[in-house]
Amino acid sequence: MMGVFQRRQLFVHPVQYWFVVTTLMYFACLLIVLYAVVFLPIAQPLYDSSVSWEQHAQIATQFLELNERIWPWLIVTFLVLLLHSMYFMHRIAGPLYRFSTLFRSIGTGHLHQRARLRKHDYLHREAQAFNSMLDNLENRIQTINLHSALVTQAYEAVALQAQEQSSGQINAALQTLDEEIRRFKTCLAEFDLKTEKLSEQQRLQFADTSSTDTSPAIKAA
Repeated sequence: MMGVFQRRQLFVHPVQYWFVVTTLMYFACLLIVLYAVVFLPIAQPLYDSSVSWEQHAQIATQFLELNERIWPWLIVTFLVLLLHSMYFMHRIAGPLYRFSTLFRSIGTGHLHQRARLRKHDYLHREAQAFNSMLDNLENRIQTINLHSALVTQAYEAVALQAQEQSSGQINAALQTLDEEIRRFKTCLAEFDLKTEKLSEQQRLQFADTSSTDTSPAIKAA
């Protein structure tokens, strides 16, 4: 199951910086369009020499009143939208940061790690699929470990009997096989699994299943 992952940093992923810069650029474009559509037509008569000074004063008063009405609300709206967008983006950037951390950890063999997101984060479905993939991968590696243990037991039993009555060539081959088995087990030991080691009863059950599956092939041979 996924637990709760706490984060206290505001910016946890580079995509957040890009998002803030993009938002500021959009706001600047909005200001340019607003000035061209609303303020520029009002300010144009101020540069007309044919307009009287009384009309200039009236136009300037209207221009200042419009600035006083629009700009405070525009700035407040921008700040609210920016904070809400950052909050929204944090719900995506946080899981991305967590996933990137998990990728590095799992790449070193720590397969017991799982994605743990906060309750209101996005990408919960992706985190569940990711954890399910790790569970399946762990189960497969655990099965390989089980087969490795059974092969090792069978090899040790055969080696004890063969060393007593076989030639030097067979002993050398058995020694080479022993080295390969040790290398194989060393490679598997690099994976840090969440599941516990199999008990002796589980090994016996799996061994019985394996012998049952291979008996028809032996009879056919």
